[in-house]
Amino acid sequence: MRQLRWSDVREWFDPDDAPLHDGCVAGVGAEAWAAVVGLVREKGWRREEDEVRFSVWPAEGFLVNFFEADDDVVLFDIDVRELQGQERLDLLGAFLRELGQAFGRPVALTFEGFDPSEMPYLHYDPVADGFVLDREP
Repeated sequence: MRQLRWSDVREWFDPDDAPLHDGCVAGVGAEAWAAVVGLVREKGWRREEDEVRFSVWPAEGFLVNFFEADDDVVLFDIDVRELQGQERLDLLGAFLRELGQAFGRPVALTFEGFDPSEMPYLHYDPVADGFVLDREP
């Protein structure tokens, strides 16, 4: 699947069923946090930072929270209540593409509490410049 389509993910994005989803980019190296900050600044995304997270708005009404990790992983979460319908899903697709291309690594999504690097339902592949469904809804 090259494009991210609402019909493919609608069931996973049910706003009443586990609205927070976790994401990661694995294997990015020890300077991952600095690279995220650099990407956010380069894109001009609105941001706020505190001791535990780096909050970013890649688009109006679309919040991504990044969390500093101890290893070479970029961790973040999204709220699917902000991403209902194809137009809003396109914002997520653009964000995942930017992140994947910035690191040259796949960007995986899963439900909150699961390890996205081990149990993704979806990932962006920067080599193919497309999205892959890792399992059916």
